[in-house]
Amino acid sequence: MRAMLLIWLLLLGLMTCFNVTEARPGGGHSSSGHSSSSGSYSSPSYGSFSYNPSFSSGYNNGVSVNTNPAGLVFFLIILIIIIIILKNKTAPQPFVAAPTAINRSRQQSSLKNELDLLKQSDPNFSGILFIDFVHSLYTKFYSYSTHPEFSYLSPFLSTELQQHFEKAAPWTVNEIVINGIRWESISTQGTETESISLVIDANYTLHQQDKATRYTVTERWLFYRQKGLLSAEPDKMQTLCCPQCGAPAHFTDSGECGHCGTVINKGEKQWYLSKRVVLRTTALAASDLVSYAEEQGTQRLTIKQDGLAEQMQSYIQQQSLPDWDSFWQPFADDIVKAYFLSIYGHWSQRDWQGVRHLLSDRLYEANSFWLALYAEHDWHNRLDDINISQIVPAKIELDKYYEAITVRIFASCFDYTEDANGKIIGGSKRNRRSYSEYWTFVRRTGKTAHTAPYSLTSCPQCGAPADNMGQTAECGYCGSKISTGEFSWVLFLIMQDDVYEG
Repeated sequence: MRAMLLIWLLLLGLMTCFNVTEARPGGGHSSSGHSSSSGSYSSPSYGSFSYNPSFSSGYNNGVSVNTNPAGLVFFLIILIIIIIILKNKTAPQPFVAAPTAINRSRQQSSLKNELDLLKQSDPNFSGILFIDFVHSLYTKFYSYSTHPEFSYLSPFLSTELQQHFEKAAPWTVNEIVINGIRWESISTQGTETESISLVIDANYTLHQQDKATRYTVTERWLFYRQKGLLSAEPDKMQTLCCPQCGAPAHFTDSGECGHCGTVINKGEKQWYLSKRVVLRTTALAASDLVSYAEEQGTQRLTIKQDGLAEQMQSYIQQQSLPDWDSFWQPFADDIVKAYFLSIYGHWSQRDWQGVRHLLSDRLYEANSFWLALYAEHDWHNRLDDINISQIVPAKIELDKYYEAITVRIFASCFDYTEDANGKIIGGSKRNRRSYSEYWTFVRRTGKTAHTAPYSLTSCPQCGAPADNMGQTAECGYCGSKISTGEFSWVLFLIMQDDVYEG
């Protein structure tokens, strides 16, 4: 009713304001519309972005318009009334943000229900391992793109995607960094297939015609597999390999393994990528590396999983502990706080190798690129006087192979970047920067609670100094691979609070 009233008031004002009369023949004019393209980016076969605004100046078709001054005053009065009504109607209400939280809760609940259904039919399924699998496929999808090795991925790509780069120009992609992978949906309702949709935030360097450009990209990847399959064990999920023999992926275009000769059809033994959609692409300049935008999301309420209290209870029962505090306090102090200070301390010193044993392979590789880039420019990103004000549990995930705990960490520090001469080129030495982040820690299922503080400077398997960890996180003394969570907690993922969705 209110909308109809506004329309009638506006029409009344218009009729009062203007007198419409016929113009002389041929007295009208017209201007044809046109289109333009600006700020467009199109990388070969990656999906394109174009901004094509169309401008169309209307024409009066031989009609002239004369203004009635009295009507114009009346029209302005009505317009003011309409603006007041609309302003009151659209004034912020205290419950405006509620639908967002409700929708997020519904999405979490839907994902949890579908994940439970998936695990009922596939008790081997692990979200941690699936993310590792996706990470491997994403990296190889781009790094192999215009090279013969792209055929090695044939069992893991739809026929359409398998032919994706056949007509591509000569270019290469490297320095691929995945910043985050978010669960979007899981579907187990099909009679023959199951599907998982993910949103991936990443960046890479595109080399084309002697020019290198770095891009950030957001994509949606949709995976399928046949219903009723059991997921492979960790060593076959954490690397892209033949689902039959476990050898590194080396397939022909028809999906025949170069090692065991088995033909792996899409979705029969492992997930395959059915569709990918590029949602957003942005070119990065060198100056973007030292730009300091205002923190977003720090003041938001912590996003906690539905049923977190029940998950806490299940976890302490699994660990044979009397209550949650008996686990949480040592974990918050010895793992979360200790890892946080150590990891960011080594980051400030550009000594990423010094915390290799505390990081998952994916997190180590992603941030190694950025540190190498800073070293190339001889920049130092300093995080001085770090203070942790609060650590809040946000999520607990348990499966056959892994247990994962996500926490939100509130902290502040003096965050700045300086060049080789000590000149500040970003951030500030005088103003503390407050922020919060979601950190996910993982370890293999079945590990018992520790009774003594973790040593961040020794191998958790043999106790030798952690000064001889290779790039693959293998202890130089006992040969154990530490970054899998087999022996202790490792940091699996860091997400900023403005993008974390639970």
